[in-house]
Amino acid sequence: MSAYNNKLLSPATEDDAQYVCIKCSKHGCKVTVGRIYRLERNYNNPQLFVDGEIYIVDDEQKDNYSILMLCQTVLYK
Repeated sequence: MSAYNNKLLSPATEDDAQYVCIKCSKHGCKVTVGRIYRLERNYNNPQLFVDGEIYIVDDEQKDNYSILMLCQTVLYK
């Protein structure tokens, strides 16, 4: 992760984030602790998520919308 530290900045808000680092994984999330994932956004429900619903593509190549609720993370932009 030290290679990313020079390029990534901690964002002020969740809406500014472009990347997420997984610090602790629980509840069967299929992610790797210490890995940095690119945040994706789903804009299908603009009434609920103005800036898009955040998700990542996990290690099984599936969309994971619960990453911020189930894992300890650090957001970067």
